[in-house]
Amino acid sequence: MKRLVRRIVLSRTFRLSARRQPEAVSVDPLNRLLHHFPARRLDAESIRDAVLATSGRLSLQLGGASVYPFRDKPNTDRRLFVGPLDGHGRRSLYIKTNLMEPTRFLSVFNTPGGKVVEGRRDSSNVPAQALAMLNDPFVIGQADAWGQRLVAAAHRDPSERIDVMFQRALCRPPSAAEHEQFARLLDQLAGLHGVPAADRMTSRPIWKDMAHVVFNLKEFIYLP
Repeated sequence: MKRLVRRIVLSRTFRLSARRQPEAVSVDPLNRLLHHFPARRLDAESIRDAVLATSGRLSLQLGGASVYPFRDKPNTDRRLFVGPLDGHGRRSLYIKTNLMEPTRFLSVFNTPGGKVVEGRRDSSNVPAQALAMLNDPFVIGQADAWGQRLVAAAHRDPSERIDVMFQRALCRPPSAAEHEQFARLLDQLAGLHGVPAADRMTSRPIWKDMAHVVFNLKEFIYLP
């Protein structure tokens, strides 16, 4: 079985990009010949771990005690205790699950609740997921942590920092259009926060917001 799985994942078809070529679409609009791989979203745990890894807060520790998930308030009668917002940076594998109250952030992205056996996870695309990436305290906190790291780094100018952000989050450099969009966004955020041009590289609020925008790019949670 391991050999079969290895052969599948190393095949050319499995490693195809989800980007469509106009010529191929005109010949095979339904993708029956598999000229591209259907776009697929990362699972819940991978999304959370990707946020931690990008912000630089992911713990690489193997094994050890599990971590209680973050909750608004505890319920000791139901043994629903409150853990740290970032789970001490531990991978999602180490977050305790409870049938009474599934982990909120992971549940939005279809992590199984545990009450029913699921042979295959659902993969939905609903507004609650976009709202979670925009408003969840965990994502906002990690955007702030990443922004702090960016401000502390010795980048020459905003252009270099934008390149670094794309490379870290998406494993690729930004396109010319993306670079221009983020440069304009930087100008808008500087005006919003009242930061003069000379202080842009050291403004934590600006780079927190820039990091938050990168977390909300579609490519961050979807395999291209």
